Amino acid sequence: MRCLSFALLLVLYTLRPFVAELPAQDASPESISRQQLNQVFVKVIMPVTARTPKQDGPVVEAWVAEQIKQSGDSEYFAVTNWVPVCDALLEDDEVDNRVWGGSLGNASFCPVGGDIPERKDGRVLVSVAGWAPVAGYEARVTMADETGNRTVEPVQAYSASGEKLQVQDKKPMAYVAILIGPPPREGHTAMPNRQNKAVNGSRR
Repeated sequence: MRCLSFALLLVLYTLRPFVAELPAQDASPESISRQQLNQVFVKVIMPVTARTPKQDGPVVEAWVAEQIKQSGDSEYFAVTNWVPVCDALLEDDEVDNRVWGGSLGNASFCPVGGDIPERKDGRVLVSVAGWAPVAGYEARVTMADETGNRTVEPVQAYSASGEKLQVQDKKPMAYVAILIGPPPREGHTAMPNRQNKAVNGSRR
């Protein structure tokens, strides 16, 4: 038995210099692509209605407020901070793209999730969907995939085939502000959206 143990130690000791000289493994194409992709951030804004009265929440930036006012809403409040929306290339594990849990005081909505279904030809498709189970309520936009690009989109009802539905209430159920940020620094990824806090202070 001692001879066998000694033989194994001798083999390991002999191989150690060769293992130490092996070159470091190059970064995979997937990890390189991950570092090159711009990050997408979204923020959920609710208009003031009888169901969603004015509440304190995260700050609403001036450019967001201006675009919402142009849509005809003068009273609104944010229910999330800036939430990262990831696509599969940005995460090694299963992507959790929950944007908002849907709880708002006495009002309750379906959870809201984000998605980046497509990046192509310098453009990115961003989708933020949820709010109600009856129809597919969603904010959806294709925009230039450039750092600093930003927009505010109303949440609209869509049919199962992807067509916009006409609703009686002309006021959108919510707005989604979308901001394109630079790629994450090496060794860093966007913080999980669970870091965002609700208006009432509870974690999502």
